[in-house]
Amino acid sequence: MQGIITRVQVLAHPVVIVESFGLRVLLRALLAGAHETFLDVVSRCAEEEAHRGLEEIDLVRTVARFAGYECRARDLYRLLARQQVEVPAAARFLGTMARHEEGHAIVLARVRREVRRGRLWTQSKQLHFEGERALDDTLASLEAEVRRGVGLDRALEIVEAVEGTEINVVFDTLNAAVDMRSRARFEKFFVLTRQHLAYCREQIASLRAEHGIPG
Repeated sequence: MQGIITRVQVLAHPVVIVESFGLRVLLRALLAGAHETFLDVVSRCAEEEAHRGLEEIDLVRTVARFAGYECRARDLYRLLARQQVEVPAAARFLGTMARHEEGHAIVLARVRREVRRGRLWTQSKQLHFEGERALDDTLASLEAEVRRGVGLDRALEIVEAVEGTEINVVFDTLNAAVDMRSRARFEKFFVLTRQHLAYCREQIASLRAEHGIPG
């Protein structure tokens, strides 16, 4: 199993995996194919649970949508990293950003499970966020542009555009919406919003200075 969580890490932290996602995810992760990621396993198990007739609520659907947005951001950054392979520092930065986004999607998968189990801090299960259509349109436009190929200067602008959307605000809101057991042990594996954005700003400024790109 590949991705930001590997089979070695699963074997090293089985208690955290079971507490966070359940025994089924642990077993599936241990038996996963070489090209599967931990996120693939979590998503497949969640889909199977949904088909067993568990009640869907608005918050669960919102979490699922934003997990999808995080995955789209991950794929966008992966493609940008491949396009910047001749600038190793930029490729490393974009690859790291992709791993951060995959981590965010995994955190939201955990949030979705806790919501299904009724562990909400919020009194209402109806959480609504404006701008989802705008976010979807922004990602679609950037995805189309990146598929055509962009230079380093535009790649950095695209990262800023993605990180400047509501994706991180909503991620923080959703992550804080549940009474998540073992939160500290679970979240230590991921780079969450504050550190994610600080890393992003630092690396973009460094790359622009190094390559004479105006900010």
